[in-house]
Amino acid sequence: MSSWFFLSVIIISIFSILLSFYVHKPDFPPLEIEPDDYWKLEDPEKDDDTIYSYSIDVEDSRVSKFKKQLKSEKLLPTLYDEKYDNYMKELKQVLLGFDWKQHQHFLNTFKQYRTEIEGLKIHFLRVSTPFKDKKTRVVPLLIIHGFPGSFWDFFKIIPILTNPSRHGFDFGVDEPIQFDVIVPSLPGFLFSDKPTKQGFDGIATARILGKLMHRLDLNDYFVHGTEGYGGDVATLLASLFPTRIAGLHVSNPFVGPTFSTFTFAKYAWKAMKQDDKKEGAEEVELYTDMADYFKQDKFTYPTNAKAFDAAFVNSPTGTAQYIESRWKQLSTFSANTNLNEIFTLDEIATEIYLYWFTETLPTALTILDNSYNYETVWLSSQARIPTAVSYTKQTPWRCSKDILEDRYLNLTRVTDLPKGGLFHHLQDGHKIAEDIFAFVELQLLQKQN
Repeated sequence: MSSWFFLSVIIISIFSILLSFYVHKPDFPPLEIEPDDYWKLEDPEKDDDTIYSYSIDVEDSRVSKFKKQLKSEKLLPTLYDEKYDNYMKELKQVLLGFDWKQHQHFLNTFKQYRTEIEGLKIHFLRVSTPFKDKKTRVVPLLIIHGFPGSFWDFFKIIPILTNPSRHGFDFGVDEPIQFDVIVPSLPGFLFSDKPTKQGFDGIATARILGKLMHRLDLNDYFVHGTEGYGGDVATLLASLFPTRIAGLHVSNPFVGPTFSTFTFAKYAWKAMKQDDKKEGAEEVELYTDMADYFKQDKFTYPTNAKAFDAAFVNSPTGTAQYIESRWKQLSTFSANTNLNEIFTLDEIATEIYLYWFTETLPTALTILDNSYNYETVWLSSQARIPTAVSYTKQTPWRCSKDILEDRYLNLTRVTDLPKGGLFHHLQDGHKIAEDIFAFVELQLLQKQN
């Protein structure tokens, strides 16, 4: 027999193996986690389960200190991008002239609370409109932000979700739907306490959020996770508490080729099929080429972490430029597009001020390092409850439906939104609100039937 025959047999065998893996789906046992922990260095004490009202109140002296330090710091020119240099100068002027008290007053128009869970005081917004008739169905919705994000990212969408009729929405078949919205500051972020014991990660975050919803006496609620880390935490939450969560909605999730052997085979199959993919195609499924995926740097925290932390804590410019660069990386494919062409400078400045005043960056980076580089087993969690996924055009990754189904075992819909990147709630709040409403409406209707 000729060598061509044996080569053909080998090729056919490889294709057959890949195809068999392609059509199968992984089914991992649910992740088992410790039911409790305590994230302070002190001896564990019983949590104070009281829910306290909370208002943001940053001292004038801290605002003055921020502006004084920022003014004294020099912006280093890029030497090759005059447009970016001018934009950063403009952003600096906005930060120097920023009326924090006015923005703080606006933030405090959203009802805020804190309560202690696993030794940490957890900050959260809870917003629902008091103007509803007896026929209106109020549905609890937990929204989970990511990094570098915060509850601020949802200030445009919260009024739509809590009072849809005022914004032109009419959802609900037998009765109108509106949401009771809960938006926590993730542990370690903003006005939630920072863990002082080592090892805090995405697993601890999900467990604490589950306890928060239990303390609020909310069951049969929906979850919306976004901005990368928030989507992963939401997925684990749905895996841990499937009987308490009615549905999961995730923006821009990523399921990599290392998720399972089956997933790897799908990526390999797609890579072979896309060898002749046209350059510059408008719709690109990033990472469908496995070589591209493994070239990517995973989330890394520098080995000189303490120096890195000191730069953030002591330099307003360092904090501003880090947040600005991450937002740009996750909001547009165009290197020539600056953030002020996507968001308002006030929106960017508010996020920078919040991160600076709360010294969030060092803690958040440590938590992400623990979550994505050490205890990564949580990233293999699968959601078995009804799930909807939405993707935006400028997010730097995308997974096809068959790959998503490896992680989301009851995937009911995948929607393409016309605008935005990872922080699209600030760009097109109406579209993502519409997608959440449509998913929830469908699930409630199916439950009735």
